[in-house]
Amino acid sequence: MMKRRIFLMLMGALSLLFLPSCLEVEQVITLKKDGSGTISEEIVMGAKIVAMLEDLPGGAGAENPFADLYDPEKYKAKASDFGKGVAYSRMEKIERNGGKGVKAIYTFEDINHVTLTPGSPMEELDKEEKGPKDDPLKFAYAGGVLTVTTPEPDVEVAESAEDAAEADEGVAKVANEAMEAMMVEMFKGMKITTKLVASKGIQKSDATYLKDDTITLLLMDFDEIMKNPKGLQALQKLEGAKRREIAESLKGVKGVALETKKKVRVKLK
Repeated sequence: MMKRRIFLMLMGALSLLFLPSCLEVEQVITLKKDGSGTISEEIVMGAKIVAMLEDLPGGAGAENPFADLYDPEKYKAKASDFGKGVAYSRMEKIERNGGKGVKAIYTFEDINHVTLTPGSPMEELDKEEKGPKDDPLKFAYAGGVLTVTTPEPDVEVAESAEDAAEADEGVAKVANEAMEAMMVEMFKGMKITTKLVASKGIQKSDATYLKDDTITLLLMDFDEIMKNPKGLQALQKLEGAKRREIAESLKGVKGVALETKKKVRVKLK
């Protein structure tokens, strides 16, 4: 069962980046027919974040705000988080439209040993977050057919009347028009994506979000979400919902894709 709910995860990221966001996170698993492949994780901070960080007071003893982001040792140490046999390959610095970021690339020989938590880099950006980790995606591959097992949605409920009251109060605050207007600005440019790509193409799949050789497992594009005044409320409905309820809630909500099937099968070309 997931230990975090999507909405709360994003709110935590927002509190970390209490400024116009323009933050993009993309995870891509690229799978070859022999079961090997690569994992890439890309984090790009927008121009406004970069400008603010670079304007921080300098001088003796001042820390480089990008030192941690560009530290290859950080990504080497993370390789084991993706499962047995996953190895760090390289790190690439990114500069795009005034923004800065990094792409870390890992290799694996057998996807059967790979695990991946969608959106996990968002939580890693928050150094204060010490809670339990979300359950990851799991993969089983044989005979050219990949089965992706997705985590069970969180069904956690408030433990007391006081907790429930606090939850209701939180919902009311987000529903407030002034709060929504602020969030529209602060979430601007934020995008979180997790994809699975078949290097030689997909013959068939029952994945919900399939296009050509790519399956989208998670998408949160806030520029699209915020075009709908009720976008945030739609996300709140995901909290504590079952798979079927989540699928129903996401109908017609642009900018959001979340695989709700327990198992997704993919036959590679």
